[in-house]
Amino acid sequence: MKRVLFLVRTAPYGSAAIAESVRSCMGFGTMPFHISYVLMDDAAWAVVPGQQPQAIHGNDALQLVQSLADLDIDLLVEEHALNERGLSVDGLDPAIRPVSQQEIAELIAQADMVMTY
Repeated sequence: MKRVLFLVRTAPYGSAAIAESVRSCMGFGTMPFHISYVLMDDAAWAVVPGQQPQAIHGNDALQLVQSLADLDIDLLVEEHALNERGLSVDGLDPAIRPVSQQEIAELIAQADMVMTY
């Protein structure tokens, strides 16, 4: 089975990166691929619960990412990015698994295709 890896590095608000990466990932999710979706760098902010994007007329980034869980997509967040931003894994959606930079490197090495946002 082909492996597709999505690496999302852009902050959840101020660009369409999260929304576009989720849409693209959903498209791949209908195909016979093993898909991993990794939030890195500033994209790690997307896992913070209780966001109020309606204040800026935006979509809830966490809800967008969580919608991928229904497609059996591996949802991952870089531990280092969480730590750098003072974010905790406590209260993290159980569908989103923290991973090390080494694990991300292994995913990249195993991937047949890497999509970066």
